Amino acid sequence: MTIAVLTHKPSSYSSIRLMEEASRLGVGCHLVSFSETALILKKGVVELRILQDKGVRRVFSRPKTLLSPVFLYALSITRILEEEGFYVVNPFKGFMNTLDKMITYRNLCLKRLPVPDSFFTSSQESVREKSPPFFLKPIYGSRGRGVKLVESLKTFPSLEAHGAWVVQAPAKDSNWDLRLLVLENHVLAAIKRVSNKPVTNISQGGFGEAFEGDGELAELAVKASEALSCVFAGIDISFKNGEAFILDVNPQPDFMGVEKATGVNVAREIIRHMLSKAGE
Repeated sequence: MTIAVLTHKPSSYSSIRLMEEASRLGVGCHLVSFSETALILKKGVVELRILQDKGVRRVFSRPKTLLSPVFLYALSITRILEEEGFYVVNPFKGFMNTLDKMITYRNLCLKRLPVPDSFFTSSQESVREKSPPFFLKPIYGSRGRGVKLVESLKTFPSLEAHGAWVVQAPAKDSNWDLRLLVLENHVLAAIKRVSNKPVTNISQGGFGEAFEGDGELAELAVKASEALSCVFAGIDISFKNGEAFILDVNPQPDFMGVEKATGVNVAREIIRHMLSKAGE
């Protein structure tokens, strides 16, 4: 069986690691850019120009994280691959359920999973009426981009950069939170992300260290991933007054920080998972 890694960034750490581990396991793996794909409609016939004659039926899809026509195109390709009978990680539904924070938090809340008290709006006036302290987040975004801690009216940030926001009650006792990587129904690894900034993302300057979580935390992370129809996801969890809160669910998490901090071979586990689906 042959696997494909479909991505906008063939040179990224995750792409390279997946190719390395596939090679070590003796698995055929093609690295394909979304720019190499095309959908052709001609005389009533639909042709998906991708991975022809390569024997690929399993695809690890990593669309671009920034909202754009290219990202929406990649989502459409992901959906079409599923409809054509490919096994795709993550599935289209998983990406759609995590496309923006309003859908993400609503789905988690409907499953009775703990999330911080949140207020969603596209009204600047409504945001300015809220009393600090609170976190102000763009409804669409990832990697901590645009997230601000508003501690007083004097530090109120500009609202011009984004058209809709989440006003969220602080759900942290200190300067750290957790990132748990979930693959299907189990946690691969967990790290504690520490920063002297309000945002702890590794991409924003935080650093990770290995964390040994308990069964309850692992169960919470798996439930969060399942609630959003994700197969592979990064679940961010914080604590306040001893209570756990789900801060975010990332459907295409980078795993460089996790591999380096824990020694867990995330790329190999992903390839093995794709192989396990060969007969389905």
